Amino acid sequence: TRGKSRQVAIKELLIEALKDAPEELRPVLYYLIQTYTAYDEKTIQEIIRKVQPEEIDTMMSQFARDITKTARQEALREGVQQGMQRGRQEGEAGLLLRLLSYRFHPLPDEITRRIHTADPNTIETWADRILDAKSLDEVFWE
Repeated sequence: TRGKSRQVAIKELLIEALKDAPEELRPVLYYLIQTYTAYDEKTIQEIIRKVQPEEIDTMMSQFARDITKTARQEALREGVQQGMQRGRQEGEAGLLLRLLSYRFHPLPDEITRRIHTADPNTIETWADRILDAKSLDEVFWE
């Protein structure tokens, strides 16, 4: 296809440019790996082999370590973000339960279950309704 042949042409131009500046190989490859999914391991190996064949083992090993480290960091960041979101949700649910208990004591178990399984937007809607509601039904109407 046309896109594929363009990609091959770009890769060949890149290889020729890097042959004239082999010290730029590592940063350019890091950029390609981080930015473009079209540059898979096989393509990266081909570029290294054509520019600095003596560095293939060292560079591929280093890239593997760096990619693994990056993946771990992204997973940790995602986990922290999910934990914070879950904590916020639990806090909002807890506050809603506290306010409802204060206004409409005692709360039926079903209401407690609904709050603990509700999404953040629904909890926010219920929290807004508690201000004017005269009964639990007015808070939880659909």
